[in-house]
Order: sequence, then C-alpha cells, then structure tokens
Amino acid sequence: MLKKVFSLFIFALILITGISTYASDMHRLTLNDAITMATDNSPELEICELNQQELSKQIKDAVLTQKENRNTPVYVSQNFDVIYIKKGYFVNLYKAQLGLAEKQEIQTEAKIAYDTTQKYYTLKNAQKLCEVALNGVDRATQNLNLTKEKYKLGMCTQMDVTNSEIALEEAKANLLAYQNNSDLAEDSLKIKLGIDDETIPELVDSIESVILETSLSDDISSALDSRYDVEALKVNMELAEQYYGIAAIMGTDTAKYFSAYADYLEASSNYTNGKKNITLGIKSAYYSVLNAQKATELAKKKLDYQKNQYEIHKLRFEIGMITNDVLIALSDELMLSEINYENALLEQKLAVENYNYQITIGV
Repeated sequence: MLKKVFSLFIFALILITGISTYASDMHRLTLNDAITMATDNSPELEICELNQQELSKQIKDAVLTQKENRNTPVYVSQNFDVIYIKKGYFVNLYKAQLGLAEKQEIQTEAKIAYDTTQKYYTLKNAQKLCEVALNGVDRATQNLNLTKEKYKLGMCTQMDVTNSEIALEEAKANLLAYQNNSDLAEDSLKIKLGIDDETIPELVDSIESVILETSLSDDISSALDSRYDVEALKVNMELAEQYYGIAAIMGTDTAKYFSAYADYLEASSNYTNGKKNITLGIKSAYYSVLNAQKATELAKKKLDYQKNQYEIHKLRFEIGMITNDVLIALSDELMLSEINYENALLEQKLAVENYNYQITIGV
C-alpha cells in the first residue's frame, strides 16, 4: 500500500511542478555504459598520453645525444657517464619507460573500470536496501493496523498498539537512513561518471551470485606475465643489470661499479619478492571469492528460513496464538536477514570483480 502511495505522490509532484523532463533525465545505465562514461571523462588517461609523448621526445633526444658523443673519449676521473650515452643506455632506458607507460595506461583504464564497477554496484545495493527497508515499513504498517483492529475487539492491550506504533517509527527511521546512504552512493557514482546533479541514473545491471570456476595456478601464471607492476619490476631489474654491466667495462674496482652492482642486487630482489607478494595477493583475492560465495549461500538459506518463519507466525498472531512482541521481533530478524543477503551478494560480486582484475593487468 505504501509503495502505491509513494508512486502516486511522485506522479502528483510531476504534474504539480510541471517537471515534464523527468523521464528524459533518467539515464538507463548498464555497467559497460558507466565504464565508458567514466573512461571518457578521465583526466588520468590524458596524463598518461602526455607522459608517453614526453618519453617519445626523450628517446629522440637520447638518440641524438648518442650520435653526438660517439667519438667523445671517456675518462674515469672526468666524464665517466659519457660511456652510458655511447652505449645507448639512456635510449634503452626511455624506450623501456615508454613501454611501461603504455602498459600503465592500460592499467589506468582497468582501475577506472574497477572503481566504476564498485560505485555502480554499491549504488545498486543501496537502492536494494531501500526496497528492503520499505518492505519493513509495509510490514510494520500492516502490523499496526491489525493490532488496532484486535484492540477494538479486546484481543490485545493499548500497550500492544503503542509497541506497534514504535516499531513503525523505527522502520521509517531505518528507511530514511538507507535512503540517505543511497543518495550518497548516487552522488559518488555521478562524480565518477561526470554526470550533473539533476540526472538520475537507473542502473540496469543487477547484482547476482556468480560462481567462480577457474584454475588458481593458471591464473597466477597468466598474471605474472601480464600485470603492469610485475613488468615494471622486471624492467627495473634489467636496466639495473645493464647499468652495472656498463660500469664494469671501466673496471670492477670503482665506486661507480660497486654502487651500480648494489642497485642491481636490490632491483633483482625486488623483482623476486615482488612476484611472490603479488602471487600472495592473488591467492588472497581468490580465497575472498570462495569465502564470499559460502557467505552468500548461508545468507540465502537464512533469509528463506526467516521468510517462512515470519509468514507462519503472522498467521498465528492473527488468531491470537502469539503476542505482538514476537511478531515484531520476527519482522526485525527478517529485515536483518534481507540486508545480510543483499550485502553478501555485493561482497561476492565485488570479490569476483577484484579477482578478475588481479589476474590480468592489476589495479
């Protein structure tokens, strides 16, 4: 009944205020649409492009400098660094950095997509929780009306009526809290998408339980070949190796050599341990998915049980077999079960999304 009243109120508001463009302000957004909008409005990607342009210019400058110094003699005590120019170290350095910058752009796109996905489904969850809270208001309203009828027939006390009135006020307060949370989640998504305040997004994609069927070992192997951070650690190690190799040409008993070799050992260690930590992170993300799947299954069973219990005891209350306190408590438990299930769905969905990014380019 309350849903119908709310819908009529909105319709009347449109007619009274003359908001004829209300429907046109509604954006039906799929997740892919949202990701496209966020990507198109992203300053981070523009920065990535500028960084690549800068590195391309540095490559050209390094090549020119190498040519200009091809006949320059090298003296350890005076211009030791010229040997790095002559050997093309800086050309290789900027080329490697350009390759990383291109891969970083892909990772930036992935991060934008992942952040958008989180905000999209967080809003979807917040909207669903508003529906759950509204159902709680409906039950509390029905309970109050039934209690008043029973009071007229002498089947309950005024205290029962008062208790039902309090339960309804609590349900309305819960609804308001969830509406406020939904409003904040909507604003957060709008900011990410670059949507103005007047636009009201209607989210098309739903949050559904997704079972992850994959090979963890294969995913880890693929991730170590594709992730940006792994590639960055590898490139740093290779550049450090090249740097100390060039230093060795001028002698292995110089401060430059010892410093360069120490840098290589550190970079090599960072690469080795970095891969181990990334592997650990992927395994953690995988186990989070498994845990979330089990939590969702249990939450669904609990919800089905609570729905059944409420309907049974609602009939018992109507014929005077239980008190109003018992029915109110069961209604609260049902609402909590609904909330736990919706939150479990969200957690599972985001866990799967996170894992999928962890095993590709990373975020």
